[in-house]
Amino acid sequence: MVAVTSWDYPICDGDVECPAGEVEIRDLARGLAGALFVSLPLLFTMEMWHIARTIPDTVLLVFLGVAFVAIKFFLDFAGYRRTAWQRSRWWDALVAMGLGAIASIVTLSVTALISPSMDFYLVTKLVALESIPTGIGAAVAINQLGGGDARESSKVPFSPDVTVILGTALGGFLFAFNVAPTIETKVVVLNQTWVLVGLTLLLSLAVSYMTVSIAAFEERDLSQRKVITSEWLETIISYLMSFLISLLLLWVFGYGTPLDPLEVWLPQAIALAYATTLGGAAGRLIL
Repeated sequence: MVAVTSWDYPICDGDVECPAGEVEIRDLARGLAGALFVSLPLLFTMEMWHIARTIPDTVLLVFLGVAFVAIKFFLDFAGYRRTAWQRSRWWDALVAMGLGAIASIVTLSVTALISPSMDFYLVTKLVALESIPTGIGAAVAINQLGGGDARESSKVPFSPDVTVILGTALGGFLFAFNVAPTIETKVVVLNQTWVLVGLTLLLSLAVSYMTVSIAAFEERDLSQRKVITSEWLETIISYLMSFLISLLLLWVFGYGTPLDPLEVWLPQAIALAYATTLGGAAGRLIL
């Protein structure tokens, strides 16, 4: 069953009681602003425009499905609503992707990157691809632009161990998405030797451990965990997740898969995992 809230129904938005319609407009405006704030650079990235033309339809659809699930998890920790008055996070995830699509269409239109005279199929693919980072931007708007802290507004619905894994995955995915579509990762590895590739891997582990465990941005209680009970174990598991996310992004954007020769995909995955690992560390601190 689908429940519909009337426009005048009173909703507590923070400390103020407002009609539901006004709260919804503010929430949607917050999400739209978050979509642009987080992802505007990717709307101006040439590689994204090119990849949208060449990415296979099946890969794009799979990536949209993965992104939709990721956005739902982002909403479990963040969101674009100051007060969680809607019942379904899955519905909010769909709305977030819709806000991302609107932000993408408007921006791409005013910058003349899409127009009614262009092929509808190509325009649809470009908007769909750009809607992934902009949808994520909408999903984290409340944290990026103020108005509340997800951890204060609602209890985290996962165990401490699962929260570590999700924090790594979500933070790494968001951070690496700003790097993965660009050609720079491929250019970097062309200048690297295998020794430098190995040093990049070690640097990723060191930065992750330093950021979360040594820098002590916040107090962390490991006694509540049942599996990931040491900081080094957390670092290693987080790096493996970051590496897999990097492989996924390289596959989606057509830069390589494990089916290619080792010297093609492995250095790129390790280089991109450096950015993914740092994003994952930030995600664990935030969540």
